Amino acid sequence: MLTPRIFIGANEPLSPGADCVLAHDAARHVAQSLRMRIGERLALFTGEGGEYAATIVRIDRKDVVVRVDRHAAVERELARPVTLVQATIAADMMDLIVRKAVELGVAAIVPVESARSQRIPTERAARRVEHWRVIAIAACEQCGRNRIPAVQPLTSVEDYRPGEGMKVLLSPQAKLKFSAAVKDAAAFILAAGPEAGFTAEEEGAFVAAGFVPVSLGPRVLRTETASVAALAALSALRGDS
Repeated sequence: MLTPRIFIGANEPLSPGADCVLAHDAARHVAQSLRMRIGERLALFTGEGGEYAATIVRIDRKDVVVRVDRHAAVERELARPVTLVQATIAADMMDLIVRKAVELGVAAIVPVESARSQRIPTERAARRVEHWRVIAIAACEQCGRNRIPAVQPLTSVEDYRPGEGMKVLLSPQAKLKFSAAVKDAAAFILAAGPEAGFTAEEEGAFVAAGFVPVSLGPRVLRTETASVAALAALSALRGDS
């Protein structure tokens, strides 16, 4: 079995030889879901790079205590960062995209609302973003990443301002193939629309911001398929992992 990995958080400093009391949710996961026992090993990470080996020294009804061992400067990040700009869609499918994008190595996720998006009430936006951040942490625990990707606050297509990097817009109407468009660059930004796609005006705004419209092929993919497929293809084309 792979060594279970637990996110501790940057506010919980870890020192080799010291004991660490796991937070409630982490302790419940270790004791009840994984059914781990005293003496078994796990890995702890703070999200700031590297990970710590640790051994369970106590499990009771209230706490799980682990003894911290050495720090290993292990990184599993992409050599060139990728940002996913994702139009919001149905909650379960948006959760899937966040989870798979983190597994595929994105450095940041920018959720945007477009004219055809699933609408998120203003009063729920912050909670939804926090929910995606929790999913990102769980995905890092699963896939071995030691740095938590940023999930940016929800914004609109109109208010979104891209950073530096090669910018690619997934568009069913595009003639340029994804594989032909992707060039070597220090960073990449990939934009994917909602289920019915961005409007012509929104696509125009992305193009004006420097995005290149590209196609993933002759078949029309659901947005959760398109985002994941494009991220995987990008890594394959660049020889990244």
